[in-house]
Amino acid sequence: MKTIVLAAGTGSRLKDLTTARTKGMVEVGERKLIDYLLDFLDIDMMDEIVIVGGFYYEDLKNHVDSRKNPKIRVIENKEYLKGNIFTLMTGLKEVGDDSFLITNVDHIYPKKMFTEMKKHFSGIRAMCDFDRTLGADDMKVKLEGDKIVGISKQLSDFDCGYIGMTYVDKSMNALYRKTIDEVLSRFGEKAVAENILHVLSESSNKPGICDLSGFGWYEVDTPDEKLSAEEKLKTDPNFK
Repeated sequence: MKTIVLAAGTGSRLKDLTTARTKGMVEVGERKLIDYLLDFLDIDMMDEIVIVGGFYYEDLKNHVDSRKNPKIRVIENKEYLKGNIFTLMTGLKEVGDDSFLITNVDHIYPKKMFTEMKKHFSGIRAMCDFDRTLGADDMKVKLEGDKIVGISKQLSDFDCGYIGMTYVDKSMNALYRKTIDEVLSRFGEKAVAENILHVLSESSNKPGICDLSGFGWYEVDTPDEKLSAEEKLKTDPNFK
């Protein structure tokens, strides 16, 4: 199994915090976002973690290389100004026909969440929760049973929220890759990774979900979210 970390974007919503650095290098408290993520992943169960950088790529690469872990490497997506599906496609070139986990770089997850989610790795499965109040910028998910029948930030009728990670079993690897062609034809160069789940949700191969309610996690997409995360992490028992 491998992990693809989507870490190429400019992080423009973080304003001055990402003028001269990529989002994964932003510090929340005394730790960088990329370090929170790498410490969250169960590196022992991974064959490889492929971090796809783009904006200020060398800075990210040098930092990750300093960990001196042969299982972790950073590659470059030179088309990082397009939708993050191009970042994903860059990572998929390194995965082969293996199972893989896709994750964003700007989320801070508690370690015990991974312990739970890996029990449910099968098929194509989106990590979701039911215990957040979702806003306009949150990715919303509509379900029939435990199958996704819609995923979009624009949904007005939804059941839960997507939390930025998708697992794809090797048995579904070819289907997932094939779906990218349709996504690009429908959404163009601004397509994002979640559009793959959307297209699959309209097919007979609807993705499932893994319910990770109750763990709590933090998204750092704006300066206010960074400050909020820093304050809450001080007392969050899931991060002790």
